[in-house]
Amino acid sequence: MNDRMVVAVYTGSLSALAANLFLYIINSLIAVPRINMPQLTVQLMFEQPDLTNIFVIILGIVWSMIIGGVYTFIYLIVLDFTGWNNLLLKSIAVITGLWLLGAGTIMKLFNILPEARAEPLAVAAFFIAHLFFAFVLKYLIQEFMKS
Repeated sequence: MNDRMVVAVYTGSLSALAANLFLYIINSLIAVPRINMPQLTVQLMFEQPDLTNIFVIILGIVWSMIIGGVYTFIYLIVLDFTGWNNLLLKSIAVITGLWLLGAGTIMKLFNILPEARAEPLAVAAFFIAHLFFAFVLKYLIQEFMKS
């Protein structure tokens, strides 16, 4: 398919859903207090006091899907400029680079840094979920572009 926006929406959204599920699993295994970064961002945007609020959970997932589509679109642009070889390495490089820039900017913008500094395991879990996103994205892009 030649429409990069459509590819980004499908593969980015599906990768984000998989990464969200993976993040929930990781967070359930962490024995210390934990935070979910996309939900925390939504909570601070709408000033919702409860991270277990279904509204915050749904918007956190939607937020992740939107960001996943944006990350994927940038990834596809990088692939168009650099070539379609080494998809996994490029996926990891682009997604982790965007995570560092994007997460840092969003955490600063919404003043999440105090919560994030207090929960280094949650930040590590969020980073690992992004790595999982990169792996799923590589697979989906490879499969999607075959058809």
